[in-house]
Amino acid sequence: AILRPLAIARARARNRAMLQAAWLLSAGLAVPQLFLFHTITLRPPHNFTQCTTRGSFPRAWHETLYNMVGFACLFLLPLLIMVCCYARILLEISRRMGSGLFSSRDASLRCSRNNIPRARLRMLRMSLVIVSSFILCWTPYYLLGLWHWFCPHAVEKRISPALTHILFIFGLFNACLDPITYGLFTIPLRGGWGCPCRHGPLARPPSPATGSFRCSASSL
Repeated sequence: AILRPLAIARARARNRAMLQAAWLLSAGLAVPQLFLFHTITLRPPHNFTQCTTRGSFPRAWHETLYNMVGFACLFLLPLLIMVCCYARILLEISRRMGSGLFSSRDASLRCSRNNIPRARLRMLRMSLVIVSSFILCWTPYYLLGLWHWFCPHAVEKRISPALTHILFIFGLFNACLDPITYGLFTIPLRGGWGCPCRHGPLARPPSPATGSFRCSASSL
């Protein structure tokens, strides 16, 4: 919607292909867990059963390597992809807003009330919120994980298990924030969601530019 506005016509097929690739990649990366995880039952006084990888690695550095691969795939790689994609959008917005000129492609999308700059700035703010929430939610957990992987005895003495669970749940909370963030930045809250007692002006139909932007953002 930002870099190639007219490519929105092919967005549906592209989204379907990316979803299929994501599911296949997720299934492939999850297969090793079938052989690494197993249940362990602790006898009284604990008396509970837990699914864990304890005892699945012949050497300690094998488990550390496994955790580092997971850290790279679950944190570093997604963060790198998001930063690169949103940096391209940021640079494009800065270039076009700085010059005050639009390309010939964008000229065909203009209307009487041009919403293209506003849509781009909204996309910029949403991008910053998405990246910031990912970093804020997952960084504490993985910093604690890195400390535990290389100095497990120090972590067990200084950090309570409750704090570890809280940080993990806080990281999972990022998955709940993403759809809320997309909705806040793409759903028009004014007019349609206003007070039913207040009769405001009828909402204008979206221009091709903002319509494409909302369709693209919703498809994310």
